[in-house]
Amino acid sequence: MPRIIVVGAGITGLVAARELARVPDLDVTVLESSSRPGGQIRTEDLDGARVDVGAEAVHLGAPHVAALVRELGLDSSVVGAAPGGSVMATRKGLRPLPAGVGPTGPTRIWPVLRSGILTLPGLVRAGLEPLMARRAVTGDTSVGAFTTGRFGREVTQTFVDPLLGNLHGGDVDQLSLRSTAPQLVGDARDRVSLLLKNLRRKPTGRPGAAQPSALPMFATWPGGLATFTDALAAELGDRLQLEAPVAAVHRAGDGWEVELAGGERLAAAHLLLTTPAPVTAELLRPHCPEAAAALEAVPMVSVATVVLGYDPSSAAGNQVLREHNGLLLPSTRVRTFKAATNLSRKWPALGAAHHLLRASVGRAGSSLADELDDEQITTRVADELGELTGLAARPQLRQVFRWPDAMPQLVVGHQERVAGLRRALDELGGIDVAGCGVDGLGISSTVRSGQQAARSIISKINQSEES
Repeated sequence: MPRIIVVGAGITGLVAARELARVPDLDVTVLESSSRPGGQIRTEDLDGARVDVGAEAVHLGAPHVAALVRELGLDSSVVGAAPGGSVMATRKGLRPLPAGVGPTGPTRIWPVLRSGILTLPGLVRAGLEPLMARRAVTGDTSVGAFTTGRFGREVTQTFVDPLLGNLHGGDVDQLSLRSTAPQLVGDARDRVSLLLKNLRRKPTGRPGAAQPSALPMFATWPGGLATFTDALAAELGDRLQLEAPVAAVHRAGDGWEVELAGGERLAAAHLLLTTPAPVTAELLRPHCPEAAAALEAVPMVSVATVVLGYDPSSAAGNQVLREHNGLLLPSTRVRTFKAATNLSRKWPALGAAHHLLRASVGRAGSSLADELDDEQITTRVADELGELTGLAARPQLRQVFRWPDAMPQLVVGHQERVAGLRRALDELGGIDVAGCGVDGLGISSTVRSGQQAARSIISKINQSEES
């Protein structure tokens, strides 16, 4: 039986290993350096509740993710987010995020008009999007360049920066449109107006047609997102080895050997590296400097998750916390934290003893997540939340969870560099890479990355056996 070794048990590695393990004639082993699976999905017991301190929710609007959830038998226990939008810090104070505004700008102009968030010149410029769409965009460009060309700079700074920029912890004028907003590439190339496209959109599905049971768009589980990764790990059983750090990989004939930190070597016909880009680069450097250089070119950003717990009666008296699920800040207004989630309102099933808020610290160009100690970071976040929301109470609970060099920045030209990386590895033979450092951030992207990597390996093995 050909042995496949997957290095890394984040969600990409777990999903890939599950796909591979379903092939009867493959022997699959997963090696994870830490004591738990899941990578940036991490659920902690905090304040009597299961709180996610890495990724916060899974997007079940992605069909391939919803299908996987159903295959794992987790669809009946998902918990959807409570209804409620976010507020944004604007020149006029906090304002609700207008309906139809997403990470890449507005798809409806009337809610933006009624919100009063944009200036009159900014609003007029945004309304010209159907005319500006006549300019085709070819090749890769930054998200900021695309949205500014379509809607104007004010829309980019007001909406795109705090939404997509915060999501990726990056600078929208550097982030690649192809890599971070691939759904817009076709519209950019084909000169499709985003505003008119939304007006023309028709309901999907045929009346009376059988539909899968409805799942919430954004969801978690009563036990947190670790329920998802634990279910994947459970299917792998003893194929998954925890606390098994990989020190190096070595060529061994037509195959490979994986050297563990303790010196043990494991032979494999094929390797899949799903580790963070800097780690993967180190493993590849002796064998494929070109691939290592491509991975080293991916900038990495350190972030921190700050969880604060307030007296429930104090939070109940605050209008912002009563009515909204989140708070977004444009980079021009960020001092310490860039966004906050009103956990106890958004996920009431948490059942925590305190009213919990979760804030995100760290973004491209900022080193605060590395420089501030726990006391400094929690004090600054609490002060800023108080100033923005009017919450006078001080937090009774404070926790910081750090993610050093955790967010890869997929800047303009990223896909071309990854394509060159994969061509170089194909010439080397028997080794592949996957994960957020190459295929994008978010559970949806990392699940797809793992699935595609597994299917590619299976295809290569089949072709090898046929030849």
